Amino acid sequence: MTGGGVIDVVFPDSNISYGQQVQPLFNRGCAFSGCHGADRYGEDGYSLDSYEHLMYGTRAVVFRGDPDHSLLIEAVEAANQVPRMPPTDFRQLNDNQKRGLRRWVLEGAQNN
Repeated sequence: MTGGGVIDVVFPDSNISYGQQVQPLFNRGCAFSGCHGADRYGEDGYSLDSYEHLMYGTRAVVFRGDPDHSLLIEAVEAANQVPRMPPTDFRQLNDNQKRGLRRWVLEGAQNN
């Protein structure tokens, strides 16, 4: 984990920025070796280390405009049978971050 942890990333209510909120959150809580880093690109898992890997990897995990059918949102909200992500307590996302990711997908999951 880099930086001050996931707690440092705060999402606005709308106009979510991939570069200012989403990727920094992934960098602090998900996108490292053995989890969802570049080493997972092209494997059964998926990589959250870049927009290209997230959106165009081997698994479709984000459906633009449709958070209810996006694996990314299911994983962070622990919906259905998907295990909660991140899996450890010290990196758990707060409600603001979960809502922010959902809003980003709803707004079209832009690379902005």
